[in-house]
Amino acid sequence: MSTPRARNPGRVKPIEEKLKLGRPRALPPEDAAEVIRHASANGANKKGVGMALGVADSVLSRWLEEYPELHAAFSEGREKERQTLHNALYTAATTQGDKGGLIAAMFLLKARHGYQEGQQEGQANRVSVTFNIPGAQPLDKYMVIENGSNN
Repeated sequence: MSTPRARNPGRVKPIEEKLKLGRPRALPPEDAAEVIRHASANGANKKGVGMALGVADSVLSRWLEEYPELHAAFSEGREKERQTLHNALYTAATTQGDKGGLIAAMFLLKARHGYQEGQQEGQANRVSVTFNIPGAQPLDKYMVIENGSNN
């Protein structure tokens, strides 16, 4: 005679044991927003910001998604960096400085902040159609055919 499954579960674990979590999730430190803001303002990418906090960039990405204040601090730091580079470019362009600083600032603006040369904003995804219509021709270029049946 077999015993009911509830009395002799065998290798089946109760649901309470199945739902045990593993290692606890890493939480951001109290000064994370300031560290993120400072590191990103001084040119660090996500990996560099993660190194400043002592975490992997995957953990930092999760924090930026889960904590809006950390995402805002990262954006503020990037904007501060952009303003600094923009000011360096403006200063180099308006004074007789060395050409290397101008080239470096322009490269950083293009690479990190999406600046583009020769393309107007909003023109990238538009279709352009051009019709070329010939100019007016003089009358002697036209052939005149007279209908002789009316005479």
